[in-house]
Amino acid sequence: MLYLLLFISIVLCVCKSSSYNFYAKKEQPDVHGLFRFNFVCYAVAAGFALVLSIGGSISLPTVLCALGYAVVVLLLQSIMIYAMKIGSMSTMSLLNLYGMVIPAIAGPIFWAESFGILQIVGLIAMIVSIFFFKEPSTNDNNAGKLQIFLCIACFLMSGSAGLMEKIHQSTYGRAERSEFLAIAYSTMLLISVIIFFITKKNSQVPLRNKKNFIITGILSGLITGGYSFVNLYLAGNLDTLIYYPVANGGALLLTVFISVLLFHEKPTTKKIIGFVLGLISVVLLCFPTI
Repeated sequence: MLYLLLFISIVLCVCKSSSYNFYAKKEQPDVHGLFRFNFVCYAVAAGFALVLSIGGSISLPTVLCALGYAVVVLLLQSIMIYAMKIGSMSTMSLLNLYGMVIPAIAGPIFWAESFGILQIVGLIAMIVSIFFFKEPSTNDNNAGKLQIFLCIACFLMSGSAGLMEKIHQSTYGRAERSEFLAIAYSTMLLISVIIFFITKKNSQVPLRNKKNFIITGILSGLITGGYSFVNLYLAGNLDTLIYYPVANGGALLLTVFISVLLFHEKPTTKKIIGFVLGLISVVLLCFPTI
């Protein structure tokens, strides 16, 4: 059952990244357009979570963890969409998924989870592969600096989100998964609405295709809600050194395939090497601890 959910998590992760990339490339949104998308996405995700949480109880750890989770996930989604507007889906998904290094390392340190030589080699291989996914250099120095900043921010926010999931699933409020997500997505919705109206006056990028926007936003909200619920359950039932590397590494490999097949991103020799290293790292992280 757990490994079926792990597979579902991988598929939903790739669907989520694909929906972000589709919106970013089609609409080329500014800050206002970005939070217009977040508005719709989180309204659907919050509604999904609220329905599941009816009749449940809420503890203080759930509230605190949900608020922290809301901040980092809102920042993560916003950064990813903006970054995909100027870069490739595969590269930004890579940095997002590699954020799993943070909770994976935290597992052995704070929760006494097993950690062996093969796992260390696997993590090193995954980190090294990052350099092979680097985008071609640009003559625009400011654009290059922005890309580096977005990559680092994406990595940190993704890792922090995974850590918040793990922390919540280590408290006495761990069973309050629907309540956790209801609070988190309601908070993200509120923040998105506020920023949407604040930036409306200065927005200079009109909505290009209203129908596509609504469909993409609703689908993204459903995918995001389901993805978070599955991930929260897995965070509390699988060792971090298995769950995060396998789920995110598997999603990375599938994302690269989708980005080439559906979004026609050209695979370079360096990206193929990075892809192989990523595959090797996932295999090593799945080996028994020695």
